[in-house]
Amino acid sequence: MARFAVIAALVALVSLVAAEGARAANSCRPTRDGKDRMDMSGGCPSGYVARGACCESVRPISQPTGAKACPPGMMVRLGACVPIP
Repeated sequence: MARFAVIAALVALVSLVAAEGARAANSCRPTRDGKDRMDMSGGCPSGYVARGACCESVRPISQPTGAKACPPGMMVRLGACVPIP
């Protein structure tokens, strides 16, 4: 019975650590207003300001304009061409 409790505790600990790592890896996504964000590693590069654990761009990502901005089968999402789902 004690072995089961120890194994269950280890499994719970590993899953919590993995979940925390996954949450931290996805925390620096671009903002809704189009500003790029990246993980802060020591400091922020020029043109970025510190926002929590991320560096956020001072300016929004430029969006391509025009009908021919992306090749066929692709669409613009946050300034980049991505496949249409």
